Amino acid sequence: MNLQNQKPTAKPRDPDIVGAEAAMMRAAKRARRRTIEAGSEIQKSLSTNLAEKSVQAAIAAIEIYNKPNFSYREESFAILMTNAWELLLKAKWVLNHADEEKSLYELVDSSVGKKITKKNRSGNPITHSIIYLVKELFKNKKSGLEIGCRDNIFALIEIRDNAAHFLHKDLYLARRLLEVGTASLSNYLLLVRKWFQMDLSHYNFYIIPISFFHAFETIKPVSTTLYTDQTKRLLEFIDSLEEKESEQDSQQYVTLKFETSLVRDKDASAVEFRWTDDPNAPVINIREEDVLKNYPMTYRNLVNKMRKRYDDFLENKKFHTLRKALYNEKKYSVERLLDPANLKSSKKRFYNSNILQEFDKHYNKRTG
Repeated sequence: MNLQNQKPTAKPRDPDIVGAEAAMMRAAKRARRRTIEAGSEIQKSLSTNLAEKSVQAAIAAIEIYNKPNFSYREESFAILMTNAWELLLKAKWVLNHADEEKSLYELVDSSVGKKITKKNRSGNPITHSIIYLVKELFKNKKSGLEIGCRDNIFALIEIRDNAAHFLHKDLYLARRLLEVGTASLSNYLLLVRKWFQMDLSHYNFYIIPISFFHAFETIKPVSTTLYTDQTKRLLEFIDSLEEKESEQDSQQYVTLKFETSLVRDKDASAVEFRWTDDPNAPVINIREEDVLKNYPMTYRNLVNKMRKRYDDFLENKKFHTLRKALYNEKKYSVERLLDPANLKSSKKRFYNSNILQEFDKHYNKRTG
């Protein structure tokens, strides 16, 4: 036997040592994963985390409302949407205060006259209420929160607080609550984009009206005798907020009404209408006479409204450049034939009020 060519046999390792090394490698891997996850969380500011959590609450509110058979629909929506607003307002408040968490804490006077943080029963700091935040942000003219949005949030809070008293909920009450909810979502989308530049276009951010149970949009209560006193006062409160809203020129609303109509798919009087650039988005058919309802402003109407809205507006090259750049966006303007039956007739462009949100980015809104 040639011992020189024989390879040495490896000495068997202690099984305990092998097992310990494997366990250490697994622990190290878990630690690296946690570090990566923690790092991604650390990169996000408190205001961003609050804003993202707010969006999730709003999505939950929409999903609950859109359930096909759910008797606690409006109450649940109000609870979740109020929570979404509270989180968004806190996110904006923190953003305005250098992302300092303590800026959210409610302060009270101590026995020696010093300001100290108010604590709850578990000893944790109590944060500012939604009422406080909406009032303070409304006072700040630069915040972008206008009176229509403020009053809508007040209405939403009242619906949430009075939910226990909806003992005899009918279609009229459901319609009024839907109008508040629709305006709330419209205001929410406007401010979440303005404050945090969040793109929510990949969410189906709408609530389905009960208008397929038709005459829903115009239904009136047959009798209010079945309403509790609390419900009557709630409806009166919403009515009073609407009356104040009619005096305002704003893109933020207390209520928004749904109006739907059903037409045959092949109806010659229907024109195709698409709100987004997404080719998979649902298409809405609008009859010719409805176009002016969605695009009520002529060029001159638009200019006059902008003169009232902005303190630095001039009808100059800047304005025309900004305006023409939006021509391809159907949600801002459309060009239509003055005589739809004559393809050779003159054309005129009409504008939707959504275009003002784009001009808000380039001009200073009047504060008075």
